[in-house]
Order: sequence, then C-alpha cells, then structure tokens
Amino acid sequence: MLIGNRERFAMEMSPVAPSWQRRHGPERAAWAGLAIWASGLNLCRHVRSGEEEIRDVLHIPLAPIADWIVRNHAALAFQERAAAFSIGRRPHEALRAWGEAPPLHGLDEDQWLDAREAFWQGHFLVAGAEGSHVPNIAFVREDDDVVVTWRAPRFVAPPHAEMLHADGSTTARWHEVNEVLLEFVGHVADAFKEANVPAPFPWMGRGRQAWDSFEPKHAVELYCGRSLADVEALVGPVGPIFDSVSDGDPGASPSLQIVRDLPPRPSPLIGNDIQRTVELARTKDPSRSTAWLAGRAISSDAARAGTTPEEQGYLAARSIREDLKLDGQPIESVSDLVARYGVRLSQSTARSAQERMVVAGRLDGSAAATVLLTRRTETRWGRRFEEARALGHALLDTMRQGAFGAASTTWAQDSRRRRSGAFAAELLLPSSALGALSEGALDGVAEGERFADILKRYGIGARTAAYQLHNHGWLSDTAIRDDLIEEYGYREE
Repeated sequence: MLIGNRERFAMEMSPVAPSWQRRHGPERAAWAGLAIWASGLNLCRHVRSGEEEIRDVLHIPLAPIADWIVRNHAALAFQERAAAFSIGRRPHEALRAWGEAPPLHGLDEDQWLDAREAFWQGHFLVAGAEGSHVPNIAFVREDDDVVVTWRAPRFVAPPHAEMLHADGSTTARWHEVNEVLLEFVGHVADAFKEANVPAPFPWMGRGRQAWDSFEPKHAVELYCGRSLADVEALVGPVGPIFDSVSDGDPGASPSLQIVRDLPPRPSPLIGNDIQRTVELARTKDPSRSTAWLAGRAISSDAARAGTTPEEQGYLAARSIREDLKLDGQPIESVSDLVARYGVRLSQSTARSAQERMVVAGRLDGSAAATVLLTRRTETRWGRRFEEARALGHALLDTMRQGAFGAASTTWAQDSRRRRSGAFAAELLLPSSALGALSEGALDGVAEGERFADILKRYGIGARTAAYQLHNHGWLSDTAIRDDLIEEYGYREE
C-alpha cells in the first residue's frame, strides 16, 4: 500500500505476518515492511552487515510510529522553532550542538536537557520507534513547507545495516506530508480493528478528527517558542487572533509570526513596536496595497526560478532593479524605494538589543515595517540594510491566510532570513556592478581604497559587501574576504 507520492513524500507498506509470539500490545497487528520515500529516494533501502542483498523495506510494527505521530502532531504542525536553541534547517546537527552547548541564561542543566529531549521527541521519527530499526528522519515545518532531513541511523541491536541513502534533505509541502502521516495513522488503526485485537492506544477509537485537532493556546506556545503569558505580554490577548482565522493556525497572525522570530529574551519594549507595526499593516490604504501587491507579483515571479533562498533573494532584487530601470547604480534613498512599493516605513525610538527590524503585512490592509534602534541601525549602512531587508520580507515572504510577519534577528526563520538578506545585499550592491568596481580583475577591490569607496558610494556595510563580492566570484579566497571585513568593519564603528 502506497500513501503519498514517491517523488515528494510517501510511506509504503507491505503487510507481513511474524511467526514469533507477539505479547506486546502494539505488536499484535499492523506489522509491515516499511519504505519511506522522500524526493524519489527510498530512505529504508539498506544492506545488512555480512550480506550483499539490497533490501527495500524494514520489517517493523507500525503502531508505535502511528502513536508517535498522534502524540506529536501539534509539534509537527506548529513548532517551527525550539524555545531554547536555534534549529534552522539542520535539525540533526543543531541537536548535537545543543547537547554540547552550555545552558541558556535562566535555565539549569536539567531544564536545558529536558528542552532538548522534548524537541527530539516531537520531530525525530526514531523517538517513536521503540527500538525498531527506522531511518533517522527529522521533520521541521517552515510556513507552508516542511524540511525533511535524514542522517545515518545508529542501530544498537542486531542486525546492523548500512542505509543506501544515509544522509540528505529535501523540502516538501506541509499539507502533503501531513496528509501522508494522518492517512498512515488511519491505516494502522484500521489494521487493529480488522485483526479484532485490543487497541493499544486510546486514540485508535476516536477517529481522525481527534488526531487532527489542536488546543489553540498550546499551538501558540509551540509556534512562538515561549509561554502563552510571555506571548501575551508582547502582543496582547491571543483570543481575538483566533476569532479572525479559520483553522486555529497561529501562523495566520502577523503578530505571532513576528514573535516566532524573536530571541528567547526579547528587548523589554519591543512589544510596543510589534503592535504598532501590525496596526499600521491593518490600515486599509488602496494605493499602498496596489503598489505592494504589484511588487510581490514581480518579485515572486522572478524568485520562482531560484532553488535556494539566496538565489530567490538575488533574483527578486534584480527584478526590482529592472522594474526601476536601475543598472548598477547606487540607491540614493532606500526608504523612498521601500515606500514606492507600498511599505509604510517608520523608525523606533526605543533601544533594542538583538532585534533590528519588524515587518508585517495583510492582504486586507497593507504592509508596514519599523527599523529598531540598535548600535548597528544607528549607522547609515545598518539602517539602509534593514530597510532593504524589510522590503525583501514584504515582497517574498509566504502569506498564511493573507498575512505575514517577520523580525530581523538571528532567531528568525532560516529560509526567510537568508532570502531577505540576499535580497538586501543584491538590491544595495548589485552583482551587475561588481565587475566594473573590481576593474575586471579578480581581487581588484582589495587594491588601494577601492573597497572603501564601494562602501561609501553604495551605502553598504563591509561584511555585506565582502560576502557579495566573494559569493559572485570577485574575491579569490575567504581569507581576503575576512581581511576586508576586519579592516573596514573596524572603520565603520
């Protein structure tokens, strides 16, 4: 039985009847040869130690896996970030780093490790295997997608096996992966019913509606990575948010999308900036909305050809420059350009620590951004970059039920942060100008004061300029890139 599409994500089962005695409740039905497919690869394909035969399935009881899906469905659906550690798109590596890192301020070691264990339980398939041999797969949602990653599993008990597709990652549509997981759960429940054996888990008698329902406040805590009390201290009561969305998805709120991107200890007054920005985005302004949506159409069409967030950001920025009939010229006023695409831009007077900008938009209103007051944004280059990043978010971020929100922090959603950063870099210092600025020579900008002239002329920071030059092949070595950052970044202080 195949559930899903092998080229995207699927679970395939071939029933088996074990000859051994099955005493444990979850083993009494739904044994199968399991194959899990991602991006056309069978992640269960393996060779046992001492054998040459390639086996396409792993023979396991399916009920523990189904129970893991049901128990952790809310985490899979809403927990796009961990509360205490930055996960990004590499959950296996992040989990390993988490285990080696000292506790976050305010947590003792037991709380730190408990938080790590809870995230592992909610996102890693092996957490539901109960000793069965399964691929080491993790699922972490990002907006309408889910990042599926896998690494070589460690099988403690025999038989030992080598997975043919031991390491990799892909991105699939969340609704497709979710449908596969829930249909798999239903298949397992039906297998116990048809076998006429006692159901080992209470959910088996309650039906899909029970598996696919969420307690709204719990969903908010998972989505935002903090307690409900902390969320409401930032953006006010969440009750009205759920009155305005159809399926209880906290991601439909621009306020909660912004909170999702904040560090564990946000700046004290940032809640005021979030609420003011979201309120501005709620304001109906037909002329601004028209300009914003026109810019989104141009940018999203260009970004569609990109295969990474960075490529998408570069392509979208080039499309905006083409729309403005700019070639390699500097942008005199980024704030005027942002306003031209309908985004209402303001500056905060409250000092922030780790947050540099917040942005929000609603299809039934408009888009708005606030550049926050930090040591970086007090510089001309820092403010311009955050203004350009705000436009990148406004033109490219995924809409959830007609809304988006984001914050510029190191805790921001990985794909959005990378895409908006690439957009800002290309908008401010276009790759089309780099050849002339380097005088057609590799490492040409490292000669004399050329690099300093670029920073001044284009109003851009040393790090952004050096990475832009290196990423587009005009610096030969990372050492030269880093030397430029060290020398000229110091001059910016």
